[in-house]
Amino acid sequence: MSPIPIEMKDLPLLHGSGGAYDELLIFGGIGVLLLVLGFLSWRASKGKDERRNKRKARRKR
Repeated sequence: MSPIPIEMKDLPLLHGSGGAYDELLIFGGIGVLLLVLGFLSWRASKGKDERRNKRKARRKR
């Protein structure tokens, strides 16, 4: 006996609310979230580098 019945091979993730695009909605949302977090991390590291360079310039005077 199979643990997954043959009739349930197409199981919608969002209970059919997105139709055939359930997975696209979920993975697209995760992708957008990762892009935003990556951008915020890059921007924070750029600001940190600028502050570090200002401190180095101040010490050299």
